[in-house]
Amino acid sequence: MLSVLILWLYISSVLSDPGPGTVLVLGGQELAGSATLTALLDAEFQVNTLNEDNPHYDYHELFENKVERIVCSRSSGLDGCVELQNLINSNSKVKAIVDFTSDNKELMEEAVRVLAPLSPDVYIFVSTAAVYDVSDNPQDPLKESDAVRPEDLQLQDTYNEKNVFGHDMLGSEEALIASGLPYVILRCGDLIGPRDTTLRWWQYQVWSEHFVLLDEAFPVHEDKQHLKFSMTYGDDLAKAVVSVINKGVMNEVYNIAMEKTFTLPHVLLELCIYFGNGDKCWADYHSAVDSYSLYPNNHMGMLDIEHAKTDLDFEASSWEDVLKDTITFYERARHNHTKERDMVLSRLNENVLSYLQSEQLIAAVMRQEGVEMENEPNIPSIEL
Repeated sequence: MLSVLILWLYISSVLSDPGPGTVLVLGGQELAGSATLTALLDAEFQVNTLNEDNPHYDYHELFENKVERIVCSRSSGLDGCVELQNLINSNSKVKAIVDFTSDNKELMEEAVRVLAPLSPDVYIFVSTAAVYDVSDNPQDPLKESDAVRPEDLQLQDTYNEKNVFGHDMLGSEEALIASGLPYVILRCGDLIGPRDTTLRWWQYQVWSEHFVLLDEAFPVHEDKQHLKFSMTYGDDLAKAVVSVINKGVMNEVYNIAMEKTFTLPHVLLELCIYFGNGDKCWADYHSAVDSYSLYPNNHMGMLDIEHAKTDLDFEASSWEDVLKDTITFYERARHNHTKERDMVLSRLNENVLSYLQSEQLIAAVMRQEGVEMENEPNIPSIEL
């Protein structure tokens, strides 16, 4: 009799505890998205993803059979996505929606309209510090309340033309807020960490490691020589997403970034020091390739993260840990992820290196840790 009672109590507890719940992630195949999927799975959420079948790095290895995938293209529209409509028609409810892909007003308006029947407790939009570039009189450091467009329409147009990305992302934020869904907006600095599909960091890492061989200055636009900016580690953003869901926060905006103040020359110097080239690296602030300064995305300064620290108990990773983790990933990636490696070498070749330097760089990278030269990438030979 006692054993029957214990069994009944166990079954009742299981049935009454649905678990953390389901999270629908729009995107999730890139740097911040992969980190967020990992964090959600570690927190025992059931995860559904909606993205194109365009994985990067080791995405399939990490998440195969761990997430429920809905393969749809945002450019083709959510209304025609059969698998998504099946999810909605099943009267399912999700704990949260995490959106990495609604990067303009129209896409966000579509997303909130189509996904509203899922009744999320919170709709989390991953935004950017670039929204402050199209705002009126932001402070230093940048506070969440600073992202307000100027009343002067002509001034709005001027700001929007200077940073189209910031204009589009602020439009997405505005559309989400206007939707009436419970929301949280997470504004990131320049993202850093493993699995970066922009390849910005990896290009600078290769360049720094082989600086003595190349003897070619980093092109840094003069306007960015002293420009302060924030960086956001992918794992830190992921922790913030999980914290938002677990704490039940809604209708808030948070800056998410590391504590450290960055400038582009400082980041490049740190990389050079790591590879033992700190006394040899140099930058060209009057380079003919001035458009090749890959950081930052925003130009208004540092992010203030006090709001996230207070509400979300947010604690950013240390720069030392982030630097080591990021460099180590791309050192391994030159062997494990040759498609992305070849893209890095190709971009350096096409944009900043002479033909002879490109040949030397390819040979040096291929020699590292015993990589055979027959694996040499197919890099176009372009003389600048």
